[in-house]
Amino acid sequence: MGNGYVVNAEQLRAHASKVEQIRARFDAVKGASAHIQQNDQAYGLLCGWIAGILEGRHARQDELIDFVAENLSLAAESLRAAADLYESRDREHADLIQSAGELP
Repeated sequence: MGNGYVVNAEQLRAHASKVEQIRARFDAVKGASAHIQQNDQAYGLLCGWIAGILEGRHARQDELIDFVAENLSLAAESLRAAADLYESRDREHADLIQSAGELP
């Protein structure tokens, strides 16, 4: 037999689920960022002026968080698609081998 490799589709799907869990954490980070950004009392009386300075940074941070979250979603989708493809190809090849065994 050739030097091949074995892919466990369920492990790919499990990894995709872990990637989705990490992506979900970015939603919490973005929510916390928005809460602080919209809360004038978050910095107190002495440091209230910081809110205006950080507002621009929050906007850029939100863009970065969205970018990473989108890429994590794409990675999870790709992992699931790869698992489906491996399984379908395995079935196709198994069917071909079985049908070849049935030849007269």
